[in-house]
Amino acid sequence: MLLAAICLPGVVWNLGLAISCAAGGGIDFNEFYSASRLAGTGHLYDWDALRRLEKDHGPPIPCGRLPVVSFAMKPLTLLDYLPARFLWLAVSTAALVGFAWLWPGVNRKLMMAALAWSIPAGYLLVLGQDTPVWLLSFAAGLLLLQRGKPRLAGVAFALCISKYHLGLAIPVFLVAQKRWQTLASGAAAVAALLAACFPIEGLAWPLRYWEVVRRPIFSVADGRMPNLRGVAYWLPASGALETAAAAGLLFLLWRICRGTGEIGVAGAATAACGLLLGHHAYANDCALLIPLAVVMASKPGPVWMRAWAVLLLTPVVTWLLISAHPAWGQALAVGFVFAALLAEARRASPAGAIAPGAAA
Repeated sequence: MLLAAICLPGVVWNLGLAISCAAGGGIDFNEFYSASRLAGTGHLYDWDALRRLEKDHGPPIPCGRLPVVSFAMKPLTLLDYLPARFLWLAVSTAALVGFAWLWPGVNRKLMMAALAWSIPAGYLLVLGQDTPVWLLSFAAGLLLLQRGKPRLAGVAFALCISKYHLGLAIPVFLVAQKRWQTLASGAAAVAALLAACFPIEGLAWPLRYWEVVRRPIFSVADGRMPNLRGVAYWLPASGALETAAAAGLLFLLWRICRGTGEIGVAGAATAACGLLLGHHAYANDCALLIPLAVVMASKPGPVWMRAWAVLLLTPVVTWLLISAHPAWGQALAVGFVFAALLAEARRASPAGAIAPGAAA
């Protein structure tokens, strides 16, 4: 009852804020729904065809999902748009709750409270994003690893292909912890999913997909992205600086994954690194920082670090990212990840404290 009393006001408040701030609510779901109608026809990446389907429910945006992902959402098209939108909202809400509840090694009640008060999570629901499903798949993979089911964990991680740019750090995590069975099963599952794209959309789909993701309309507002690309946008020699920062980030992640036996901590660091390394992320994707913020807020450490973690769970960073001064929000988000990873890397045992059975 106490948890419900804490969470319910947060859900109401953050959804209200997200609705008031999000221009064109549901625009991502509009793209998913329309693209799923085209999946399997050979016209998934036909911009003219997609725009005709999207125009009735909001501003058109190109399809950035792989054919197998769009085809998997095809059952939604059996319903009219509005019922499908509410069904997707229910699925996304359940996925977010499942992600917070399944994440291993953290206080579940604190995770649920953090999720309820997270405005990025509210954005995900209002926009109809598929990041909740990504988070659920990743959390399930971590839990399966903890329970000694490495092959199933690999399959769960493979489902993160829905937003593969947020999962760039997953192979580093698995290799660092010598989880070879998970890596092998995950690679096999990814290969099978990619192979399925060809009968769905034809042999030329990779070229058509590449043309779509290179369109300026596909990835707008680089200066608002809460990642390394967004920070480098404001600096000279942005490419070199982003590369150097990415190398440092991966080094810290490697050290943490090699030195910690806490699967939830390693997973939180991996998710946060995925956000920073990807080239396509916005304020709503800061939901990937929830586990790391919860870990740092609940662990013994400097007061300033715990306060910074709590700040990440408030609407402040999101407000800054959508304001006229997004660089401040980027500095808070990216700086927190580096500070948290440095703190965890110092705590990690140099000899490595990988969980029992990890080498399997």
